[in-house]
Amino acid sequence: MRFAPSTLNQKIVLALGALALMPQSANALLISTAPAGFSNSASVSDSEGGGASNNNGASFGTSAINQFNSTQGVLMGATLDLTSTRTQSTWVKSTAGGGTGANSTVTSSGSGNSTASISGAGINASFSSISNSDTCVDKLKGACTGSATTSSATTTNLSQAVSSANLDSYVGTGDVTLTRTAPVLEATQGAGAFTGTETTGYTVNWAGNIGATYDYLLHAAPSFDGSSTMLTLNLDFGVFHVGDAASLGFSLFNLADANRVGLDFDSISGSGDTGMLSTDLSSFSGLGQGSSFNWLAMLDTSSAGIFNASYILGLSDADVGAASSRTAYSLILNLTGTVNEIPLPPAQIGEVPEPTTFALLGLGLAGLGFSRRKKS
Repeated sequence: MRFAPSTLNQKIVLALGALALMPQSANALLISTAPAGFSNSASVSDSEGGGASNNNGASFGTSAINQFNSTQGVLMGATLDLTSTRTQSTWVKSTAGGGTGANSTVTSSGSGNSTASISGAGINASFSSISNSDTCVDKLKGACTGSATTSSATTTNLSQAVSSANLDSYVGTGDVTLTRTAPVLEATQGAGAFTGTETTGYTVNWAGNIGATYDYLLHAAPSFDGSSTMLTLNLDFGVFHVGDAASLGFSLFNLADANRVGLDFDSISGSGDTGMLSTDLSSFSGLGQGSSFNWLAMLDTSSAGIFNASYILGLSDADVGAASSRTAYSLILNLTGTVNEIPLPPAQIGEVPEPTTFALLGLGLAGLGFSRRKKS
């Protein structure tokens, strides 16, 4: 259905339209989810002898953050925002052992260490190892209870972009689940110092807030008018004669807004007298906000008749960002026109003589008759 321009004017129109296809820059908008607070702990305990004990992979719980609602626009990116701390507590204890001999003062020691990670769609971040230790001092044969040694809080923050391949997981009206774990969670009780049983308990508390920041562009705004939304355009060619040249220009716009995504023209389907009423419309991509493309509609005047055709134009947001957040659009172009036969030249039409012409003709005939009688 592509129309090859033949006149200089048509070529200029299409050239200007091509320049209009150069996308105008758009500025992304930002929106942040409400922060989801959390505070979760994971623990491990080790008794003397046999090496360290672990609870690797222990859970620190999950958090749900709101998805991006695509009614707002096209999701271009998502960033996970985590502000948190990890606090460790280590406690060495011993039961009473009794026994004979001296009951001197002894010291038992133990330690713990851990790492942390957070994962979700397009997110997988790990945090460095932290460690803490404790001692318990008491008589050899007695119980040692001591008290836990609590570390200072370790800042555990993150600002990480979601991979583009996973953006669609963040589009919807529900939540995205993020999981926190301790890939490493170990406790080590030192060599026995008391006659009783010594243990080291190690606990990590991870607390903070987590959310997401979404950057997006407004949906495209296709229109036949450059200042307001017009989704249907009716073009009437009027009346032409067979053999006349008949064309009308029209434009497709992506209405202006500095935060708007580009516009793609994907398809066109026609019904009615499409053989007589056609356009030079063809697909395009990335028509920038505030830009337009100019086209022509043509009426074929090779035969007489009254013609009507309708075209449905399929458009969509430009192919950027999360596919599931893009919107499709339909515009309707209605064409109508009349072609009449060429009228006959005036010389071929029977003219009616005027009254004076009849009078002169009568006098001539009368004169002719008189002349013949005289001769006879």
